[in-house]
Amino acid sequence: MRLYEETVHENINYLKKLERELYGKAELHKRVHETLFKSARNLTKKWLAGEKYLRTKYARDAILEYPKKVLKLSIFMDAYINLMDDLLDESFSREERALAISEVARIVSLRDKYITDNSMKNRISDYFNKIIFVAVSEQIFLKKMKNKEGEDFYKVAYDYFAGRSLDMDLFLEIPLHELKYKKNEIDEIVRVGRIFRTINLMKKDLIDLEHDIEFDIPTPMVMLHQKGKPFKDFVEYVFSHALGDVPPRSSKNAEPIIHNLVNLTIKEQKEITRLLS
Repeated sequence: MRLYEETVHENINYLKKLERELYGKAELHKRVHETLFKSARNLTKKWLAGEKYLRTKYARDAILEYPKKVLKLSIFMDAYINLMDDLLDESFSREERALAISEVARIVSLRDKYITDNSMKNRISDYFNKIIFVAVSEQIFLKKMKNKEGEDFYKVAYDYFAGRSLDMDLFLEIPLHELKYKKNEIDEIVRVGRIFRTINLMKKDLIDLEHDIEFDIPTPMVMLHQKGKPFKDFVEYVFSHALGDVPPRSSKNAEPIIHNLVNLTIKEQKEITRLLS
């Protein structure tokens, strides 16, 4: 978290130069520093409290030789997606919204300097196309779920989570690309990363149930609650279908990371079981 907050100094160094060019002295940057540090801290507090999930952390847990060179880039991408999600879903005050927008602008101003090559740039571009797909398909699946019951509901809801799980892809691709993994190896790992993220997202929606009901945020869990249906059967359906998609064999280089992702998935499964007990 400190690594992310310290990137504020990179913005301030530029702003001090800009202020000297404009006015011949640097004074206003102190107030700007306070504002930017506050906007960065607002997000890191949510990460520490578990209100927002840091996908970079899960990637680091799975990839034990995570390259430090791309860590900031990954965290910037995490922050950007978290902030955009908040701007869409949360009821912010005027000041909170202004701080969130300032933080988005701050991240964008720094992000590109950490992109290592054109291939990485293309992966980030592809990722934003995936996010567009997730945003559109999410609404389609939610609409379909309203009129479904039983296993028909479960199937659509599973597809909903599987679609949202694409948001994990880049956070595995960034370090794996830097480590020179082959395309087929990255694809194998990303596939299992999506399985992990499917279970991880379901846990997050269970934890956020009261918040989502209060702020009228539709999720499969909210809909099951509104229908008066138990969560357990749906959770078991997701467990069996997601873990059933884990490939029985993988390439030599990919296997250790896939093993770690499966263990992370099982850990999430146990936490969900505990939440429902």
